[in-house]
Amino acid sequence: METSSFDLLYLERDPSTKQLSACVSVKPKSQHDYGGVAGEKLITSPCLSFIELDAEIRRLHAELDEIRSRAKKKFYRAQVSTAGA
Repeated sequence: METSSFDLLYLERDPSTKQLSACVSVKPKSQHDYGGVAGEKLITSPCLSFIELDAEIRRLHAELDEIRSRAKKKFYRAQVSTAGA
């Protein structure tokens, strides 16, 4: 199974806006360079400032926390049902 990691994609001059932009991407662990990497997927919108990027990262944190909470409930329910069987 191939794992992935988060990374920063920072462009000094975004081709569409002609301004600097940054976003968070996810890519296979084996990739080490930025921009145009095979298998890289953007998981935030392009941000034109650090404040925008920080808001996107906070949003991702909240989503991951919610996933963790749901998974915890499912694992604990499964544990209780196997312990009671």
